[in-house]
Amino acid sequence: MVFQTAFLIIEKGEPFEKGSSIKLISEETLLGRQWETNKPDISFSSPYISKRHAHINYVNNQFTLTDQSSKHGTAVNGSVIVPNHPYILGNGDQISLSKNEVIFIFNCSQSVSGETSEFVNSKSISPGTLHDSFSINQERREILIDGRQLYLSGKDIELLLLLHRNRCTAVSYNEIKIKIWPERLSSTAEGIPDVGTDEITALVYRLRKRLGKHGHRIITIPRFGYMLDL
Repeated sequence: MVFQTAFLIIEKGEPFEKGSSIKLISEETLLGRQWETNKPDISFSSPYISKRHAHINYVNNQFTLTDQSSKHGTAVNGSVIVPNHPYILGNGDQISLSKNEVIFIFNCSQSVSGETSEFVNSKSISPGTLHDSFSINQERREILIDGRQLYLSGKDIELLLLLHRNRCTAVSYNEIKIKIWPERLSSTAEGIPDVGTDEITALVYRLRKRLGKHGHRIITIPRFGYMLDL
């Protein structure tokens, strides 16, 4: 089937940092607030966000936004949309939840072929280069931003190098745990380090901060992990 590549670019909305990119990877994405057994695909922490606030659906080659009768409403480009009525989204639309408690931009690019859960490499990129002003040398563990070296250490650089080795491909939470926290391998049959998702989130937040204007290249893949987008 054909599925368009789309992202939500966060302008405001904890726990996400401003400029964070969230890739839409399925035909239905629930936005809301996590509470006990309620686990939306994309969760915001504000108490003004309803548990099941809104859906973004992909139907007939277009994305739609539907407010799920949320308490404080959903708006597109400043206009409140009617609850339970799909609104067709266009590239660059600004979406706000609960009177600007959460604000993000809908960004939709070209169509790609394949299953909706696949992550597609858009082009072949040489191993040492991410961008004209952002490059990584894996062998030398060297990061250059605008011609100046960025010094990272510890788990910060280990995570960046892991994401770079798998650039344009989603890296799961479990793989991050295994590669970044090998010293905390558990005794369970799965052999997954005892690391909480909040620890990974905090590490990603810190790394995005260190990368400055390039921090948005680390994209959140809901319910899966992260990806370095080129």
